[in-house]
Amino acid sequence: MDPIYSQPPRNALTLKHAAKIHRTMVKLVLDQRPRSVLEVGCGAGIVGSILSDHGIRYVGIDPDDESLSQAKEHFPHLDVRKGSCYDDPALLHLGTFDLVCSNDVIEHVYEPRKFMTFVRAHLTKEGRFVCGTPDYGNYTHNLVLSIFDRWDHHHNPLWDGGHIKFFSRQTLAQLFDECGFKIDHWKSLGSSHVPIMRSGMFCVALLK
Repeated sequence: MDPIYSQPPRNALTLKHAAKIHRTMVKLVLDQRPRSVLEVGCGAGIVGSILSDHGIRYVGIDPDDESLSQAKEHFPHLDVRKGSCYDDPALLHLGTFDLVCSNDVIEHVYEPRKFMTFVRAHLTKEGRFVCGTPDYGNYTHNLVLSIFDRWDHHHNPLWDGGHIKFFSRQTLAQLFDECGFKIDHWKSLGSSHVPIMRSGMFCVALLK
C-alpha cells in the first residue's frame, strides 16, 4: 500500500515560508560540497533543480504523484522517481550518495527509525545527512500557539498524510544517535508569522 499523502493548503504566506526553507536547505547542502545527492521527499523538484544546476548528480524520490508530475513538467531534465522510505532500498537500485537530504518528511512517517535506516542505506562511508523538520521543542513557539489557540489549526488532524511526529532537538538527536548518526551542527529557521520565533530546525549529521 502506498503512503497516504496530500499537499497542504497553499497561500502567499506558506509559499513565502517554503521559499525560505528551500534556500536554507540548498545552502546547507552546498556547504557540504557533495558530488551526488539523494533527496527523500523531493516534492515538485525545486531544491533538486538548483542542486542539479550546480553540477551535482541528483536523484529525488517522492510518493506523491501530483508532486512528481509537477517536477517532471517544470524540470524535465531532473531525475525524479516514485518511492518512499518504506520501500526496500535493494529494490529501488538508487545506489549510494555523498549526501542525502530531506525536509518536512520525517514528521510524516510512522516509523522514523525505518526512515533513518533507509537514509543510511543510501549513503557512502563518509556520507552526510541534512534533515529539516518543524521544531516542537521551542518554548516561545509553543507558547504563542497556546495563547492564540492555534494548536488545532497547527496540527490539522483533517490533513490526510499530515504531521504525526513532533520532534524537538532532544528527540531528533536521540533518534539520530540510536540509528548510527552523529549530529555535526544545527540550523534554526524563524517563523514567517513571527520572525523572532523559531519554528523549524535543520541538522547536518555524519555517520558514526
